[in-house]
Amino acid sequence: MDQEKYKQMRQQLLDSNNWPSLYMFKFIIPNKEDKLTAIKNLFPENTEFVFKTSRDIRFIGITVKIIMDSPDTVLKIYDQAKNIEGIISL
Repeated sequence: MDQEKYKQMRQQLLDSNNWPSLYMFKFIIPNKEDKLTAIKNLFPENTEFVFKTSRDIRFIGITVKIIMDSPDTVLKIYDQAKNIEGIISL
């Protein structure tokens, strides 16, 4: 994420929530075990995930609702997630 986009998203997160706050992440990944493991490794062990496969079972939609400490912790997850090949962050 470039610096300007990072600053803009950080400010939007600051303006829209009181921190710590419940935050919802949404991702779409190819339906492959290594991609799923990589997403799970971005979050603490006790995190609950909701999974939904596409009709043709080629992709998995993932929703994660978790209490985040600050906009910086949210952005850190997105920054790490961008390294997962084929991921779409919503």
